[in-house]
Amino acid sequence: MSATVLLRASGLTKIYGPVAALTDAAIELRAGEVRSLVGANGAGKSTLIKILTGAVEPTRGVIEVEGKGVAPGDPQRMIDSGIACIYQHSNLVPAMSVLDNLYLGRQPTRGFGFLDRRRQRAQAEKLLDDCRIHLDLDAPVAQLSTVKQKEVEIAKALALDAKILLMDEPTAWLSRSEVVRLFQTIRMLKGRGVGIIYISHILDELYEISDTVTVLRDGKVVADGPVAGITRLELLQKFIGEKLAAEAVNRAGRVRQPRGTGEVRLSCQGLSKSGVFDDITFDVHAGEIFCVTGLVGAKRSEVMRAIFGADGFDRGHVRVAGKTIRADEPATAIRHGIGFVPEDRHRDGLMLQMSIEQNLVMATLPLISRHGLLQRRRMSAVASRQIADLNILPADPGKAVRQLSGGNQQKVLIGKWLEAQPAILILDEPTVGVDVGAKSEVYAILRKLKAAGTAILVVSSDLEEVMTLADRIMVMRAGQVQGTYDADKVSERDIIAHVGSQ
Repeated sequence: MSATVLLRASGLTKIYGPVAALTDAAIELRAGEVRSLVGANGAGKSTLIKILTGAVEPTRGVIEVEGKGVAPGDPQRMIDSGIACIYQHSNLVPAMSVLDNLYLGRQPTRGFGFLDRRRQRAQAEKLLDDCRIHLDLDAPVAQLSTVKQKEVEIAKALALDAKILLMDEPTAWLSRSEVVRLFQTIRMLKGRGVGIIYISHILDELYEISDTVTVLRDGKVVADGPVAGITRLELLQKFIGEKLAAEAVNRAGRVRQPRGTGEVRLSCQGLSKSGVFDDITFDVHAGEIFCVTGLVGAKRSEVMRAIFGADGFDRGHVRVAGKTIRADEPATAIRHGIGFVPEDRHRDGLMLQMSIEQNLVMATLPLISRHGLLQRRRMSAVASRQIADLNILPADPGKAVRQLSGGNQQKVLIGKWLEAQPAILILDEPTVGVDVGAKSEVYAILRKLKAAGTAILVVSSDLEEVMTLADRIMVMRAGQVQGTYDADKVSERDIIAHVGSQ
């Protein structure tokens, strides 16, 4: 790590009406340094990043890049200063190709301003080769998986040849092998003197890749220094408090209940879809948490969508409480007591422009309607109950969901299905992009449902999460079941061996 200071920001404050989202925040970044920026949802991380990228103008504060003052509030000025950002959610043009997204607004030209497609492709191929990222340059981004779209985001930011790279949850939808490759790229960038501000809720990543850490809480910097100088528990206590920190690090003593009460709520027999998954067979019992894990590309999500009726399957059958159902559309699954929390809450789970209240009643509209008209009093009662039970913040039912933190958005999505009281609840990557404190709250919700007899099916790439939650674990690889194990009889190392490596 060099002594050269690339970025120095001080006194950064952003006030929205009576609310201070950020107060006198300071951060410094040196050449070849990876600085983690951590804090609970709503701590001010997003506000700070938006200020550094020029998307938000601070109420006051100073930003310097390589010792020169940069006037905030102008995204292009920040890009020109050498700051690039990889956002958690896609910032791409879905209808355009990978190639055009990589160089959007910066395409190389030749005589009379015509695009030089040959040079553009050559530059893109070299960039991807250097980054060890495999993408079809001609594929429309809309046709790519979430993981591949994230790789396009990474490559696009690297194409800017930035001195300062901001990474906001870059591994949220990546498999472990892809995380390893990303970290190799980060280390390569460090060697070239690039400074990186890295936001992640995954503490293992922080300790693996970071040199220093800045902790935000309630919009203020509460800790700053070398990662080596702070323990995991101390770090958690800094930003979520002692009680939640103890819960987050204590996985011992969990009561495992393989097969729950013994009653089979969901049974999938021989589910197959040509070229996608084959002969998927498993049961989920009332009162158990059944986790499905595997590398990205194992086709776990595709199986869940088939069960819910969002996608079809060619062979096999789905039984709910012993009765075969025709899983041809989500409405059928919902009628039979199946709820589904999808992986991408923004794309598939929430109406971001609508309010907390409107989202919470989305799965139970027939129950709060009379003669086809929504009953405002019933809507209000549902919203008040779920906001209180799930500790959704801010506790304002009229607040637009897009204005909430990731953890609170996830609680709204879960609350929507809890109100429907499903006998079977499927959750696909339920804690992606939420902080440790919010994870603990989600885990508490799932354990409460389990105790009440709900059959819970969780898809997760996070092995720590799987080992924390699961009563039983099913491992998938390349669309096939590799095995199913009682969680109290298998170690994390065993599961890694079964999952395989890439």
